Amino acid sequence: MKRGIRLTSILLVFICLSLALLTAWQVWFSRERALHELNVANLNLVQALDNYAEGVIRQSELVLIELSDRLQNGPATQQPERLEALLQKQSEVLGLANAIVTYDQLGNRQLSSPLPPEQGLNAADRAFFIHHRDDPSTDTFIGPTIKSRITGDWVFTVSRRLNDGQGRFAGVVAVTLDIERFLSFFGSLDLGEHGSMSLSTGDAKLLFRQPFREQDVGMDWSESPILQRLHDHREGTIVQTSRIDGVERVYAFRRNDRLPLITIVALGREDALEPWRHNAQLFASLILLLLVAVGIIGQRLIVDIRRRMRAERQLLSAKEELLDANARLEVLASQDGLTGLANRRSFDQTLEVEIRRAQRRGSSLSLLLLDIDLFKRYNDRYGHVAGDDCLRTVAALLKQCVRRPGDLAARYGGEELAVILPNTTGEGATAVAQAFMQALEQRHLRHEASPFARVTVSAGVANLTPDQRDSSVLALALIEAADQALYRAKSNGRNCMKSTEVESQHQG
Repeated sequence: MKRGIRLTSILLVFICLSLALLTAWQVWFSRERALHELNVANLNLVQALDNYAEGVIRQSELVLIELSDRLQNGPATQQPERLEALLQKQSEVLGLANAIVTYDQLGNRQLSSPLPPEQGLNAADRAFFIHHRDDPSTDTFIGPTIKSRITGDWVFTVSRRLNDGQGRFAGVVAVTLDIERFLSFFGSLDLGEHGSMSLSTGDAKLLFRQPFREQDVGMDWSESPILQRLHDHREGTIVQTSRIDGVERVYAFRRNDRLPLITIVALGREDALEPWRHNAQLFASLILLLLVAVGIIGQRLIVDIRRRMRAERQLLSAKEELLDANARLEVLASQDGLTGLANRRSFDQTLEVEIRRAQRRGSSLSLLLLDIDLFKRYNDRYGHVAGDDCLRTVAALLKQCVRRPGDLAARYGGEELAVILPNTTGEGATAVAQAFMQALEQRHLRHEASPFARVTVSAGVANLTPDQRDSSVLALALIEAADQALYRAKSNGRNCMKSTEVESQHQG
């Protein structure tokens, strides 16, 4: 049963460990899956924003190409009204355009839509103007974020160089894109409490970031691991802590294929994992409840097993006590309580058994009957307690003389004793009787009411070689023969032994 408890405990521990390990694996796997799905969603989002930004800049570029063609094919002073109307129309078409402006070779504003509140604005110090002045290329240039001198808003420029008929620098035409309008579109996307989105130039100069902070404008993040990853991959994801606000985020980034733009979407790592954390806590709580239930059931099972073990031990103990009691009862049922010898019932049963055995084997069977001489006088003189002690002493001496395992010494009744001697001839039985009487004489138990002045016995020995008569008939015949021999011994003056043979049926 202890092995059953041990196996039950091992099984419970195995179940609990298995559930715990499966839970840990499930939580870890769901976390990795959540991060993977988050990266996929971020990459899709950053691609959408990149496409949106590219579309806006491409549209601005088309406007710039059309304007530069018109300005380079005729003097702007000859058709200022038509050009201003064109700028106004194009500005309306470009929903994100803050202004469309043309500058001459000295950086002075020539035309703009909308009209500036003041005249004489100069852009000679602006990065986009300096770039076109020093670079003969007519490619579109995306300039850094600046504060517009026309509207006062934060903008970044998309511009082209203007050349005169000899290919010399003649000015710049620029579209300023409103950061606030970009942010309104970017801000409509829910990125959580710590999410952010940004658009940067190809050399890692920040154009704008959502949430917007003026101190972040133009920030150089060229040392970031993101840019290092972009050297080898067009897009990717990374987890890192922001240098701007110290929040750990999951970043998705993409470099535009055709424009020098880098789009980044970042979600706060804790915000991103919040749904997973909620589900993991719920799942872990359910598993914990299951483990508690398994533990309680297992504990009750073990308690029940131990209770059964105790019950079985008690039953086993009770069984052993019952067996002991039965054995004691059996002994009591077959033993004389005073002398410790077999009682009359046991004597009768044993005698019939031995007669049948002798019949099967064809062997002899002897019976020895003993009677303590003048035992009534002993009791009258010394008392019944002393008489009981005398009987016990005589019985003990008799058991010492009857040593073979098959022999049975019994109290036949009162002061009469009997000995069944299987497979024993008359001579053997006589020898046993003589040995007993000699031992009793040597013990010299005082009996002043006896002419011998000591306790003596009279003995009758009968021997039987069984024939085919019934065992009970033979038993009675053997007892009668031994009793007659005992009677002759008593009649002959006591303290002596007489023997006889039981006649067979064919002799009769």
